[in-house]
Amino acid sequence: MRKIDKPTKVSETEITDRLRDAIINRQEFDAGAPLRIDALATRFGVSHMPIRAALHHLESEGLIVTQPNKGARVVAVDEDFVAQLLDIRIIIESYLARRAAERMTPARLAHLEALRAQHEAAVDGGDAAQALLANRDFHAAIHHIADNRDANLILDRHWRLIRALWRRYGYQADRFAGVVADHRLLLNAFAAGDSESAAAVTAAHTARAKLVLLNRMRQQPPGADALPRAPRPSGDNHD
Repeated sequence: MRKIDKPTKVSETEITDRLRDAIINRQEFDAGAPLRIDALATRFGVSHMPIRAALHHLESEGLIVTQPNKGARVVAVDEDFVAQLLDIRIIIESYLARRAAERMTPARLAHLEALRAQHEAAVDGGDAAQALLANRDFHAAIHHIADNRDANLILDRHWRLIRALWRRYGYQADRFAGVVADHRLLLNAFAAGDSESAAAVTAAHTARAKLVLLNRMRQQPPGADALPRAPRPSGDNHD
């Protein structure tokens, strides 16, 4: 395990993000590597409490496992891990799209149209970071309309992980055209009140994202430098 530079002050969120990146990059922690609270507290210059909180969050994302008397260990963030994660999202997001279609109103549709326009404006302007952020806003609004607390909790649990995966393996600029087309199809389904089409478009949309990400992973063996990617956004993206 490489030494993590010790900052003067670091938050629980920063610790979580840095450990997550280190695990995904597979350059600081190998699969099965122990994550010892004392060692991490020393490296980050903090007490045990924020380290425990960070490990708890990473465990909820599936990046580590904790066993009694054995502590926390890193899991393998490989193609199987990512495929299973995105398979679950395909199911949940298609369900939420179907439910959102059933709950759609003119006002809600107008709001989604405005978010779609913001996303396309960012794409047309070549602002990849803003496009990724606008994309998250668009999907988050759909999930909000669907109004299923448990489903949203599952999606929210992994958004930072998926953002980190895209940041690690890169986001292809030519993917934006497909995302724009999918968003328009989805809004057409919402406007028509066609819940089954909304679910189908969303499932295909997320499945394409899965295939793109897995292909990027295959291009990079463990420890390889990341491929060129879009600027780091402040929000999540799963497309």
